[in-house]
Amino acid sequence: MDINIGHILAIFIVALIANSQDFLGASFIGRPLVTGPIIGLIFGNVTQGIIIGGQLELIFLGLVGVGATVPPDEIMGGIIATALTILSGYDIEVALTIAFPVATLGLVIKNFLYVVVFPAMTHKADSLVEMGEIKKAANMHLKASFTRIILMSISTVLVFILGTNTIDAVLNIIPQAFIDGMSIAANILPAIGFAMLLNMIFKINTAPFFLIGFLAVAYLNLDLVAVSIIGVAFAGIMYVIIEEINSKQQVKFDKDGEFDDF
Repeated sequence: MDINIGHILAIFIVALIANSQDFLGASFIGRPLVTGPIIGLIFGNVTQGIIIGGQLELIFLGLVGVGATVPPDEIMGGIIATALTILSGYDIEVALTIAFPVATLGLVIKNFLYVVVFPAMTHKADSLVEMGEIKKAANMHLKASFTRIILMSISTVLVFILGTNTIDAVLNIIPQAFIDGMSIAANILPAIGFAMLLNMIFKINTAPFFLIGFLAVAYLNLDLVAVSIIGVAFAGIMYVIIEEINSKQQVKFDKDGEFDDF
């Protein structure tokens, strides 16, 4: 399938909306799970878009920014990997091979913004405050946000245009063993991603519930809906128990707090 102006324009619009996700309250519309099916629809293969998007989502799931760190750009990586894979007719292993280098390129571009462009705009805002231009200084954060959105969207389109002409040559250079290794790694990375998330949210007082969920899926073969219902039931039980404890403590406090004026 050859690319045309319509494809380029569609990629730009998808990238523009995806990079605007923070304006919608961290809506996560830029995740591969969302952009994958849309890219699949654009190139006439929704099923493959859903499969690739879902697989890439599992891989990028554990890559989150902690503190000042910036993770690889899952928006650019997801859009480009899905588009080039469907366009060229390759398997999902190729999408995994493409996603990380492209996402890393997106990381480099974002680091340039965060290290060079945004500090300069911050200093400009300071200068505006000193000159009494408070409104212009207050609007500087909007200009910074739109700068990131537009630059990342244009970069995504440029990578897409260049990628369609070079994907065959690059893949012919990559050894098949490397692509097979990426396929094996794809089966491991989702587990690592979930382990990283679990490491952040795991607490000793919630460990029993995690164990119950694991046993329900692994040994009782319950689906996610059934496990979710069980989780809601446990939450209701815990709520009733905690309310009962709080009520008894309040009654005890009220009795202990009584005193005789005489």
